[in-house]
Amino acid sequence: MTNGGNQRKTHDGNEDLLLIVLAFTIGYIDNNTGPQPYHYQDTIVVVDKKYQCPKHCAVHHHHSVYYAPESQGMVIEEEFLGKKVKKKKKKRK
Repeated sequence: MTNGGNQRKTHDGNEDLLLIVLAFTIGYIDNNTGPQPYHYQDTIVVVDKKYQCPKHCAVHHHHSVYYAPESQGMVIEEEFLGKKVKKKKKKRK
């Protein structure tokens, strides 16, 4: 005799491990292929191929830019692009 609807599925940790690996992979890809902040002259800009700020952006923020002639918005000269801005890691107490 069986218990029909009262059976519980058991699984090993493979499904959980797969989900954790998938989440870390998606995060890693997003961090390395998405818009990236760089030092440019005396400011920080976000190099973004999909979106650029308008040429006369009056908002006080890190402007989204791309290289000429591929951009209709705010453009920069790639040879003047500085180092990538790295996020400061929080120290554990």
